[in-house]
Amino acid sequence: MRGTLAALGLAVMMAGAAAGASKTLDIYFIDTEGGQATLLVSPSGETFMIDVGFAGLDTPNPDKDVGRDAARIAGVAKIAKVTRIDTVLATHFHGDHAGGIAHLTERLPVRTLVDHGPATQDAPTMKQKAGEYSEDWAAAFAKGQHKVVTPGDTIAVKGLNVTVVEALGKPIERAGEPNPNCSSIQKRADGNPEDTASVGVVVQYGRFRFANFGDLPWNQEILLLCPNNRVGGIDVYEAAGHGREPTPAASAMAPRVAVLDNAAPQKRDGGRRRQSARRVHRELRGHRQHDARGALPEGVSERRRLLHGVQLAHERDEDLPCEASRHPVIHWR
Repeated sequence: MRGTLAALGLAVMMAGAAAGASKTLDIYFIDTEGGQATLLVSPSGETFMIDVGFAGLDTPNPDKDVGRDAARIAGVAKIAKVTRIDTVLATHFHGDHAGGIAHLTERLPVRTLVDHGPATQDAPTMKQKAGEYSEDWAAAFAKGQHKVVTPGDTIAVKGLNVTVVEALGKPIERAGEPNPNCSSIQKRADGNPEDTASVGVVVQYGRFRFANFGDLPWNQEILLLCPNNRVGGIDVYEAAGHGREPTPAASAMAPRVAVLDNAAPQKRDGGRRRQSARRVHRELRGHRQHDARGALPEGVSERRRLLHGVQLAHERDEDLPCEASRHPVIHWR
């Protein structure tokens, strides 16, 4: 793939969560070439967007290739047959996750914008100062509703349960099950203020569970998952930090599928994209425990089978088992 996405065992269709449902939950992982933009379309028809990608080429160059990611989001929305975004969550205010908001609102109406509160870090190319919102986000708030969330809050999306499990460096207050993978994990240098502030959410539809933690750093992942796993089991995990090394504690979530929004084209990143995919695969699979959530349907090919841990998928366009390989999609019936 030319852009950012590497996948571990990415399946086009998974079934079994909501028997009798007439529609699917669709999750589109949009290629923003180093950023993040993930579109969820609920069976109810409501839409939930996690991050909006870059304003332009990348964070240092918002005035080059202007509106590229917003145009891709609008293109995927057309494929998904949606004409608005009901809710946009900014996991944190870095250019690769939040830079494209002005261009998105020019293309699609956005009803509600959700975030952790004002920025915690200056971002000159976003015209953003710590303690304030950038001009683009302030303008977006004027077009719709605005909500600040804290751990334990829910985000309203009809047909889905969306729970905030992390925000501003603090995990949700819940007991969770003891995590056997926490012993001897060492803390590392703290992440930057905005990564640390990342909003993490778990989206549930029937038995199906999807997690996205933005760019949550190593130390905050430990707080969320140790000594008890406050997240629980996950079916699809959009890996934190563009495929940074996960803590051993993350394997307690036992994801069937892990997706990486990871880096720029490989010719520019020295192979880090492939290395990140292998590292996430090794860590999550290496500690995987028995999955009591049941088997995937018969007839799924071995490359797509996820019963015994996540499996590293091929990264080239023609090898991704997706209808539109640049912007892979998971359908859950």
